[in-house]
Amino acid sequence: MITQTKQTARARLRTEMERLFADDAGMGVLVKYNGRPDLSDQAKETQTAWSRALVSAHGHDRAASVYTQYAGSRQTTVTEPIGSWNNLVLNTKPLGGWTRDIHGFLCCICGDAFTSVVIDGCDDVCNRCARENSTVEDARPQWHAYSRGAFVFPGLLREEMPRGETAIGIRYADGETREYFTGEAGLLAKETTRLPGFTCISGQTHGESRDTINLTIEARAERQRRSVDILATFTYDPQPEVHEPHPYGFRFVSARLATRYRPLGQLELADPTVTEHTDLYRMLDVLITHLYGGQK
Repeated sequence: MITQTKQTARARLRTEMERLFADDAGMGVLVKYNGRPDLSDQAKETQTAWSRALVSAHGHDRAASVYTQYAGSRQTTVTEPIGSWNNLVLNTKPLGGWTRDIHGFLCCICGDAFTSVVIDGCDDVCNRCARENSTVEDARPQWHAYSRGAFVFPGLLREEMPRGETAIGIRYADGETREYFTGEAGLLAKETTRLPGFTCISGQTHGESRDTINLTIEARAERQRRSVDILATFTYDPQPEVHEPHPYGFRFVSARLATRYRPLGQLELADPTVTEHTDLYRMLDVLITHLYGGQK
C-alpha cells in the first residue's frame, strides 16, 4: 500500500505537467517561434508560477526528473523541421561546474551547453554540435516548455542523495535535535518557496510521534493588488519516494486559503474569500489563479 501511494504521488506530478503544458508548443528554439506566440503573456506568467510552485513542493531533483520524462514524450509531437541552421536561436552556456548532469539538460556531445536540437532521432545536443554532427534535414528542434528554466537541475550525486535537497532542523524541549526532509512543505518554507511576495508568519510542529510529526505553517503571498493568507498542515512521511533513497519528507494534508484583492483605485481590501483544501494541486489552482488573475 505504501509503494502505491508513492507511485501515485509521482504520477500526480506527471499529470499536472501534462495539464500545464498541454497547449505549449514549446518551439522557442526556432527564430520564427521566438517569444512563443502560442502563449499569451498572462499564460506565460501563470505557467511559470505553476512550474516554480511544483519545484518548491517536490524539490528540484524530483521535479526535474519527471519533467525530462514528460518532455521526452512530447518530442514525438515535434514535426516542424529546422529548415536552416540560421533559424536556430543561439543557446547559452549553463553555470560552470556542472559535472553531474543526470537529467540530460546539457549537450550529450560537448557537455558544455544546454540542449536545443535532437539529431539521429534520440541524441539531444546543442546548436553548435548539431551543426557539426548532423545534416539539417536530420535534425529537429527539441521540445521545451516555456517555463523549462524552472526545472533545469543537474541532479544529485549518488552519495549526496541520502541527504535529499533541503531539510528542516527541529530542536525539542528535551534537547533532541532532528533533521526532517522538507518534502511538499517546501512550497511554504521561506528558504525554498518561489511564491511571489512570500512571508512566513509562523511554523509549529505538533503530534505525539516525532517520526511522523505534523507541521503547521501560516504564511502570506502577495502580488500586485492581490494577497492570499495560507494556513497549511503537513505530516512527515519517513518512507522514501520510489527510486529515491531519502525519506519523502512532509506531505500536504490540508490548507485554508483566504484570498483578497484591492479593487483598482481603492485603498481597502475587499472581504476575503475562504476556501478549504485537502488536495495539494487544487489548492495551488486556487492560489495561483488568484495571484495571477486569470485562468491557466
